[in-house]
Amino acid sequence: MAKNDFKITTIIKTHNSEKTLCEVIEAIKDLSEIIIVDCHSTDDTIEIAKEYKTKIIYSDKNELQNTLNNAINEASFDWILFLEDDEIIPQNLLFELENYTENPKKNKFALTLSKKTFLLNKEIKAARTKQELRFFKKEKAIFINSYSPYLKITSGKVYKLNKNFKIKNLYILKYQNFDISKKLHEFIDENKILLKNPKTKKISVFIKPFFTFLRIYLFKRAFLNGRLGFIYATEEAIKKFIFEVMLYEKLRSGYDI
Repeated sequence: MAKNDFKITTIIKTHNSEKTLCEVIEAIKDLSEIIIVDCHSTDDTIEIAKEYKTKIIYSDKNELQNTLNNAINEASFDWILFLEDDEIIPQNLLFELENYTENPKKNKFALTLSKKTFLLNKEIKAARTKQELRFFKKEKAIFINSYSPYLKITSGKVYKLNKNFKIKNLYILKYQNFDISKKLHEFIDENKILLKNPKTKKISVFIKPFFTFLRIYLFKRAFLNGRLGFIYATEEAIKKFIFEVMLYEKLRSGYDI
């Protein structure tokens, strides 16, 4: 458990996050100033955020980069944690972050963390696990990319907290649900640059989703998760199918996404 005098600022990016936001905030509420950057949610996200007395900043999706950087500037504490609206920080990971802030490695004031993905509270081992910059000292990192912002260091070097993913349980826990519409919008935001400059063929609308399913279900062994693995691979294939249709239609008719 983190000490009472360990304080950080947590920035949480939200959009229609009522299903997961309580758990996300509960994990960090005792040691953190919380800044919500919300993309104009239409559900109860804001009401939940207000219950926890968080600071709320609204943002259009194409202004996220600037808004998130403004949130960094408004942070009251030196160390900042960035979370998506379905990511939960375990207490033992918070403890490790606290230890690091007390004794940081030389010139390493930004840390990468990795995630474990869960669907219906069961880990999906086929989901991609990668290191992402999520914890940093103020003025040592900024957000870049307008539609799907991610952090980039401005000075110093990055420390990989759980290098090679071998330190037990030091992961952000990402809890997904079956909101395929929300997932699709996030997927599109992440790939806006492709929609602006589409390059695809009609056959890709069918081939790429098929191989997406095979890659996840067979080669990444999602089948080991039984029916949940099948659902996860199918969802990813559906997102790929819809996105390829959009690419093809954009290329063929030039309509705006």
